[in-house]
Amino acid sequence: MKKLIIRVVGVLFLVGFLIYLFYSPRLKFDVLENPNKGNKVNRSEQVNKSNNHAENPKPKEGVGTWVGKDIKVLTSKFGQADRVYPFRDGYKNYVFKDKNSYYIVSTKREEIVSVYATGEKVNVSPLKIGQHSAEIFNHTSINPEPSFKVDGKKYEFELSDEDLKTQTLIKYGNIYAQVYSDQQSKKVLSVRFLTKEMLADIEPYQLNSNSTSEEHNKRPAEQNPNQLISLYEVTNEMRKLKGLKPLKINSDLAHIASNNLYEATSNGSDSVEFTEDALRGQLDKNHVTYKTTAQNVGYAFNDVPTLIHSWMNSDIHRSRLLNSKYDEMGGDVMRDYYSLIFLEK
Repeated sequence: MKKLIIRVVGVLFLVGFLIYLFYSPRLKFDVLENPNKGNKVNRSEQVNKSNNHAENPKPKEGVGTWVGKDIKVLTSKFGQADRVYPFRDGYKNYVFKDKNSYYIVSTKREEIVSVYATGEKVNVSPLKIGQHSAEIFNHTSINPEPSFKVDGKKYEFELSDEDLKTQTLIKYGNIYAQVYSDQQSKKVLSVRFLTKEMLADIEPYQLNSNSTSEEHNKRPAEQNPNQLISLYEVTNEMRKLKGLKPLKINSDLAHIASNNLYEATSNGSDSVEFTEDALRGQLDKNHVTYKTTAQNVGYAFNDVPTLIHSWMNSDIHRSRLLNSKYDEMGGDVMRDYYSLIFLEK
């Protein structure tokens, strides 16, 4: 009798679950919000505090030596940049790329203040692309609570456990390096060298209560479309590092992503949702043929590299970004939201 009751309960549960799936086609695509826009930092005492103020010498070679130089040094070396566009607050971005290297170089008044670098052949000395994260922790001084002043204002950042594992911050001489690592493979995917002024402006980490976060609203019209191109490019750079084929850009998907973002963020509600049902409906409406589709959405990230590497370290978003079955992608950037649709033809 007991076994019969268990079977009946099991059948009822299964029927209920199937009914739920049938009548609830609103499978949501999780929006990955920037965790460092919150108010709490979770960190264990895993960094050796007795050594976290020791000096790491400034890089003697590689892209770290570009910081502080005139942009003409790079244009003389690489030729004209693939793209140049106003970024934010007086910054200008230059994108240089070839088969085995990819750079986003930020300047202010022609001086290089930040270099994001990825690719098998980039020289990010004293670090290396593909280097195991443990080597960095064992041989480098890392301060999980870096602080400095810019224009008389004090900035005190706090790195969480997640930050230390996926985008740790290292000071080399008078510049900093954000080391983006893959939490699954524990290997370095890319590095960004930058000045403290740039670090203060993009705020990639949580500021503690003694610091004042400033709103940056001076975003030129050219920024969003160029951020979208960077979204495509860095996505394919990550796939390349993992031995996957690059995704082709589908303008129809970009149009759908734009409509999707507009509808989701213009309904006057504080709750923004992106559902599989809505996405499939728009694909069908635009006569886009496909086998499977999915969507990644990010919110409140100040730059593309930080967003992409956050997706890389979120299981569900990573599974889409690195899925070998997808052939195409299309996206949009709007109102602090980033959307990227993936498609299997």
